[in-house]
Amino acid sequence: AADFLQKEKDELAELEDDDFAFAGGQTETGQNQNAVTLSDEPEAEPESNDFYSAIQDADVLATEPESVRQWRADQQQMLSEKDTQAEEERQSWIEQARQELADWEARQAEQLEKTQADNRTAEESFIRERDEDTPGTEWERVARFCDFNPKNSKGTKDVARMRNILLHLKQTPLKR
Repeated sequence: AADFLQKEKDELAELEDDDFAFAGGQTETGQNQNAVTLSDEPEAEPESNDFYSAIQDADVLATEPESVRQWRADQQQMLSEKDTQAEEERQSWIEQARQELADWEARQAEQLEKTQADNRTAEESFIRERDEDTPGTEWERVARFCDFNPKNSKGTKDVARMRNILLHLKQTPLKR
């Protein structure tokens, strides 16, 4: 038995020394096949019409059990249904967004028209009051433009003296 084991070891040693057997995953050029190469170039993918890859795909399909094939078909069908459902939801969201945008634009246009109408009426009343020439109403017109409430004028200049002068002139007008 010892002679048989010695003979087998010698044969294995001869096989390891041959050129076609590469130890450690190295090629004939001495490069390690398991080593990771870092390069900027992407690795070339095998062509889809390659004869050998078609044979390999057919071989994989032939060796797959029926349950795996059925599972793949079910998964493919489920994914296609989910895709169509997602596309339908996307289209409904787009339609809803279009409708909301149209509603918003209509509200904005309505609000703009209302603001323009209010501004026109306010401008007309301002011009009417400005051009009014009724004697004795001068101080009332000045008082409308002045803020006589000292509580509202926080953060502004102190105009208390001017306010007092205007109030005094309003109560006792100048004699001409």
